[in-house]
Amino acid sequence: MNPLQKLWIISALLLTLFLVSAGFKSANADTSLIALGDIGCKDNAKKNLNNVAASGIPMLGAGDYRYDCKVSSIMPLWNAISVKHGPYGNHDVESSTSKTFTKTVMGLGDKGWFSWRIADLAIIGINQYSSYKQGSEQYNYIQSKTTQFCGRSDISWVIYAMHQPFQTPSFGGGHGPDKATRDTIGPIIKQCQDKQENVLVLEGHNHGVAFGNVDGLNHAICGGGGQAGDTLGGLNGFEYGSIKSGYCKFSFGETTATVQHVDKDNKVLKTFPFY
Repeated sequence: MNPLQKLWIISALLLTLFLVSAGFKSANADTSLIALGDIGCKDNAKKNLNNVAASGIPMLGAGDYRYDCKVSSIMPLWNAISVKHGPYGNHDVESSTSKTFTKTVMGLGDKGWFSWRIADLAIIGINQYSSYKQGSEQYNYIQSKTTQFCGRSDISWVIYAMHQPFQTPSFGGGHGPDKATRDTIGPIIKQCQDKQENVLVLEGHNHGVAFGNVDGLNHAICGGGGQAGDTLGGLNGFEYGSIKSGYCKFSFGETTATVQHVDKDNKVLKTFPFY
């Protein structure tokens, strides 16, 4: 090695040390996450759960996991998914069996709301079946976690996960927007939007999948887990909608993200960008 080559190597090492000490971040691989809700135990549901388990990607639930399925018949499918968390759905709290199942499988505490960090993602889980009115314990928790997570350089995306959507396409047989959540929690989420550009609201409840930016917020409805039974009407501001069974597969970068609607046969039906 000649003196000039040595000089180049030393210069490169010194530049790297300077960039690290100055706080420059190296390029990071995107963070992957799978989301689905409204699952049950029909054939499509079982295929979706098997596909999620085989992917090895962490799963964020969108509620309504069991319905009236026998716990013994579906627990092996859930046990095969090693990393998972998610909020209650309305069917998860309608019986003690469903509530215990959801609490056990999704790792929920007694209160049902939570926060979760996955690499550079921060997730705030909301329990819509416990009081979240202004000044309540849950409201204050959501506000506190929003203050903690939003605007930080080490967090690229903040995700608010809940079951009942406060923006939704028109699903026949499904549900309209949850205005109470939109009026109470929506302003907190928009506070985060003001501090941090990358915010996503993840929802289920309607048995379908929809992506879009509605009223200035990114929404992903991932209720195609397998229960089915809804039809899709107008998109109502969303840019994509489908009632085909499947899951949402996210890839989160530092400034942008993509989500794929992947069907029960692992075929990508749609790739959608979030900014």
